[in-house]
Amino acid sequence: MGQPTILVVDDFAVMRDLVVHQLKLLGLTDVHTASNGEDALKLLAARSFSLVLSDWSMPGMSGLDLLIQVRRTPALARLPFILVTAEIQREKVSAAIEAKVSDFLLKPFRPEELEKRIHAALGGQRLAMPAQAAPVAAPLQRQTVLVVDDTPANLTLVGGLLRDDYQVKLAARGDKALQLCATSAPDLVLLDLMMPEMDGFEVCRRLKADPATAHIPVIFLTAVSDASRTVEGLALGAVDYVSKPIEPMILKARVATALRTARDREALRAQFDLALENARLREEVERITRHDLHNPLAAIIGMSSAMLLAGQLNEEQNRQLVAIERTASDMLDMLKLSALLLRMEAGDYQPEPLPVDLAALLQRVADESRGICAGRHIDIVLELGAPRSVAGNQLLLYSMLHNLVRNATEASTAGDTVRITLAPDGQIRIHNRAAVPEVMRERFFEKYATSGKENGSGLGTYSARLITQAHGGSISMITSEIDGTTLTIELPAK
Repeated sequence: MGQPTILVVDDFAVMRDLVVHQLKLLGLTDVHTASNGEDALKLLAARSFSLVLSDWSMPGMSGLDLLIQVRRTPALARLPFILVTAEIQREKVSAAIEAKVSDFLLKPFRPEELEKRIHAALGGQRLAMPAQAAPVAAPLQRQTVLVVDDTPANLTLVGGLLRDDYQVKLAARGDKALQLCATSAPDLVLLDLMMPEMDGFEVCRRLKADPATAHIPVIFLTAVSDASRTVEGLALGAVDYVSKPIEPMILKARVATALRTARDREALRAQFDLALENARLREEVERITRHDLHNPLAAIIGMSSAMLLAGQLNEEQNRQLVAIERTASDMLDMLKLSALLLRMEAGDYQPEPLPVDLAALLQRVADESRGICAGRHIDIVLELGAPRSVAGNQLLLYSMLHNLVRNATEASTAGDTVRITLAPDGQIRIHNRAAVPEVMRERFFEKYATSGKENGSGLGTYSARLITQAHGGSISMITSEIDGTTLTIELPAK
């Protein structure tokens, strides 16, 4: 078999170069790169590839969007596709599996982990590694198949057909099969449907009811031609059925397919569990880091204040010291905000019931935004319809409104106007003339959703949704090429 041809897709040039370098260490030299999903699709249309390694979080077309486009193309529907990601969530994993991803690779990864994923995605094809780096392959343990049938002739027949490829265990009764599964779970159960005392339905029902055996795939062996009975067995959790009299080639094919599917599902589950554990560890490290940063920042603020009070510095030094103190205070506020957002995600945060003057808060945001936009010739217009006070956390509300207005100005061009309105009914509306990109509209408020924004974290609108919900309010977005984009925030009155 020839050298695999691999396409690496990542918007971050350093990461692309790193992956290419690691692939070359594995002996894979036929490697092509793309910096975005659109260019990747052009390359895939122009030539044949053995595998795609794509980053998940890319502006414009994400790795998941690219995967969906690839699977919609008949010629690429079975192309091995690995998603590379630093963050992984249950709902996103489910979406990728639904789109038929081949595997996941969690950043940061070691070369041996990269090799393992590529080797599996290529169907076990041996990589042409340099001789000094070639790993010693461990002998593969044969998978175990348990055959359950009350007819000795059937046990002999099925066991004989499978014994060359698998370890085969036999059971003539349902209760014996349950005992074998409980003591040493097989990789697959071939289960006769019609047995005395305990039929196949009951055995399958008990297997699926026990968490220790629920994962074992079950294929029914049945002479019953009643479709409703077959459907009943599949509804209980069976993955397939084989009709009697048994056709050897069909039996072997369905056993191999069921075992391969179960193995792939288990590999994805293990990768997902590892990703969740890594995410938990990262959150713990971030929590400790946030806690440990409080003291040095508080010290910077304290020492700056003491030096200012001493009055021994000139005007320029005083100005710089004030800037240092303000920056340290902002960082301390950011740490507090980050901790509050984590509590919101966990659902255990309630804002302090302190009065917040929305008009004064919006005036502050507008004044600061005008200073930032002065050199870009973007006008900030503030319209205050009526005084309004809400109960909540002023730092959170300020951070949310400041981020949303900043996003609106960043999406604007010279000569545009960003309009901030506090309506008589208490609604806050932020409008700019640019439309939200099509790929972002449905996931505008999702975590890590970003498009075309250099170094964008994808957390601004997500945190805005968390903050408004924590205050008992709501946030929505409407956008079009004609009318631009309007964000509407509703917060209950104090």
